[in-house]
Amino acid sequence: MTSVYRLAVHLLPSELRDKHGIAMAELFARELEQARARGRMHGAFVGAAGVWDVVKRAAYERVRSAPNAEGPQPTTGQLLRRHAVSFAVAFTGLTASLLFLFASRQIPVLSARGLSAGTIAMALLLAVPFTAAMTIPMAVFLSVLHEFTRLGANGTLGAARGARDGVRRLVVSVLAAAVGVSALAMVVTAEIVPRANERLTGVLSGGAAQPNDRTMTIGELREAVRNVRPGTEPVARARAAAYEVEIQKKLALPAACLVLALVGMAIAFRFPRGGTLLVVGASLVVFGAYYVVIMTGESLAERLVVSPIVGMWGANALLLTIALLAAWRRRAPFAPNRF
Repeated sequence: MTSVYRLAVHLLPSELRDKHGIAMAELFARELEQARARGRMHGAFVGAAGVWDVVKRAAYERVRSAPNAEGPQPTTGQLLRRHAVSFAVAFTGLTASLLFLFASRQIPVLSARGLSAGTIAMALLLAVPFTAAMTIPMAVFLSVLHEFTRLGANGTLGAARGARDGVRRLVVSVLAAAVGVSALAMVVTAEIVPRANERLTGVLSGGAAQPNDRTMTIGELREAVRNVRPGTEPVARARAAAYEVEIQKKLALPAACLVLALVGMAIAFRFPRGGTLLVVGASLVVFGAYYVVIMTGESLAERLVVSPIVGMWGANALLLTIALLAAWRRRAPFAPNRF
């Protein structure tokens, strides 16, 4: 846990890390040792809280807008490194938050069953993949919105507008990175999540896990659809729809990385000096809207009201339409008429 804390300290800006990093790590080590003396579980909670505190601080320091002074254009490498740091901070913070909610619900139940601390820790570890499948697209949105509002606040976007292909270079490089993150998210959702869910179900149920749509890979889901499709009774059709919904979800969530990157750019170009309030407010609105639309679509698809494709891709289509309309109306640099 001390090593994890030291790694989290590296998320802080260099000037803050150089000034306080060593003292913070030493204080954390002392507090962790005192907490472990009261029990392994207490030590685990204190350790997790300490790591979460430094991640939150790093996120706050990174989100703060840069000075409003126009400077030289960042290179593509510098721009991507900034996005990578912002993505790492956002992903760590969001994943830790959702894991904390999961732990707050499951740890009392698992402890009441008399499971060991090692088994409980294994359950939390197995919850990371399906949590990451949701937080990767969210972290892409936060990092893009944060970094582009910083570019707007310090005058870089303004300078890029006056340079030949200046803004296009900023946009295309970030979109290319978003495509790479989408590919990584695809591996997570299609291959890692089903296997982790299968083991997690076994831990939570205390026995062998029965196969279901959440524990199958895309290939297994397609085979399951073929096996139940010949049935015409409502139960068979509903089962096939549930399998198809899960297939489309495993594809739509990774694609959301690219869609949310476009949405983040559209918002930043419309409000280039929005600052922290814009990042927080827009995140709440976008994440809330995406969650409501995708959950509604999943429910409607499983009840055979709409097709699984419409149900699972509706949220992406809605946000992409809004982003493109905003780009067109504001003549954002990635709109078609500016290429």
